[in-house]
Amino acid sequence: MEKRFNSFNGVFLPTFLTIIGVIYFLRLGWVVGNAGLLGAISIIVLAHVITISTALSMASISTNMKVEGGGAYYMISRSLGLEIGGSIGIPLYLSQAISVSLYVIGFIESIKQIFP
Repeated sequence: MEKRFNSFNGVFLPTFLTIIGVIYFLRLGWVVGNAGLLGAISIIVLAHVITISTALSMASISTNMKVEGGGAYYMISRSLGLEIGGSIGIPLYLSQAISVSLYVIGFIESIKQIFP
């Protein structure tokens, strides 16, 4: 039997972990210290507005077409064209690769606080 992702394991959980990641919590004190409380709250609100509008746009695009393998890259290349999709796909790949290293660094920083 082929194991498939459902909407919780394939969509909600990875999105939630990406948005509310380790970097968000470890750097929140630094952001409040530099931008102030109102500045930090406005940064978080702006980030959530951008995330919600992006999610609604992706929902609108995905309801109008059959989404095949490739996920976000497939939708971008089919709705904006292959040239723009290719130019967006490379930074998308690099950002995912870099985010893994940032999550590892954040995990190590949290472990260092527990075990000095």
